[in-house]
Amino acid sequence: MLATQHIFLIASLLCFLVFLALLSAGSENVRGMRAMLAAALLGLVGNLLYAFGRELPPLIAYEVANMAYAGAGAALAAGYRQLAGREANTTAFALLVGAVGMLIALFHYRIDSFAARSAVASLFQAGICLDIVRSVLPADRRHRAREQRPLHAPRQHRVQRFVLLMCILVASGHALRMAWLLLAPEPPTSLLQPSSASLAILTAAALALPALTLGGLLSMQRHILHQAEYIANHDHLTGAWSRKAFFDIAERETARSKRRGQPLALMLIDLDHFKIINDSAGHEAGDVALQRVVTLARATLRPVDCVARLGGDEFAVLLPGADLVHAAAAGNALAEGLRDPAASLPGQHALTLSVGVTLMLDGEPFKVTLARADAALYAAKAAGRNQVVTLAPPLQSHSQKVLAAH
Repeated sequence: MLATQHIFLIASLLCFLVFLALLSAGSENVRGMRAMLAAALLGLVGNLLYAFGRELPPLIAYEVANMAYAGAGAALAAGYRQLAGREANTTAFALLVGAVGMLIALFHYRIDSFAARSAVASLFQAGICLDIVRSVLPADRRHRAREQRPLHAPRQHRVQRFVLLMCILVASGHALRMAWLLLAPEPPTSLLQPSSASLAILTAAALALPALTLGGLLSMQRHILHQAEYIANHDHLTGAWSRKAFFDIAERETARSKRRGQPLALMLIDLDHFKIINDSAGHEAGDVALQRVVTLARATLRPVDCVARLGGDEFAVLLPGADLVHAAAAGNALAEGLRDPAASLPGQHALTLSVGVTLMLDGEPFKVTLARADAALYAAKAAGRNQVVTLAPPLQSHSQKVLAAH
């Protein structure tokens, strides 16, 4: 059977390996990276001090060891907070770690109680687990709009489930430890006291920190991949989907529309007189105008609708499940919103859009649908711009109509 000292040494080795993995994972500029590195390093120190507690002076074996381990937990919570975009109040965490050290000293020098010291450490680590759970499952991520999701999102939840499972196991382990200390006929008087129950609880507790730090590493890797995918698939100026991503999504939505027997509408949008805006007000004003189109589209359209910038001042919108009437209404709402004086550029006339709308015909290639939407857009421009023109598929050409947006 492994001795308690061996368990702490193994945990120290795991913390060191996770530390090396964190170092090799990427730049320290990645949010949460420095806190995770600190957690792994403090965990290494804490486990080593626990392992050699009998050979060390009491101050180091008790107060310093427990504060190092508490500091590792605090750094871990701070790292998860930063990964989730939450504020990591280092001062508050430092004060909590200092309070743990003072309570450990109180129950060592004034009231010598191993059970009380264990309760302080267990309550602190359980609180750390709760804080990590809050970071892994923030409310704003549960309702994230489609525009903010990566193109291949489902796998990201595996890391969340791993971290949540570890937090549940750690918190449960500390609860069992406290129950054991309170109910055992002969409760232990030291961490290093050998017994089957003590070894089982210590093994779980010692391996929890490197496991949660590993979860942080996996979360950072997911974040880095998400950012790289976002940059690759989104227009850097407006945040809309890129041209390449748009055609990937169109292929997916076309297959889904056919499978479910639902309509799929396509809208092409041009910002009217964009060259004049650039020439008269400068390219910065042109950039602002493009950004306002996308901002308005996200506020006006459904989360399921896909807004992409195809290039220059041309945008495309896929509207899954929308028929021609609903798509035309969405185009009119978008054009109407941009004409609002509040959306105008300073010192400029109201911005206007030319919009072409069509519906995908079952079984036709997407490029054919795109060409028909482009023809509708050209008709809107030819009719004087600031218009929404719908062009039905050939089999429904009798329903073709022009909806002026004056």
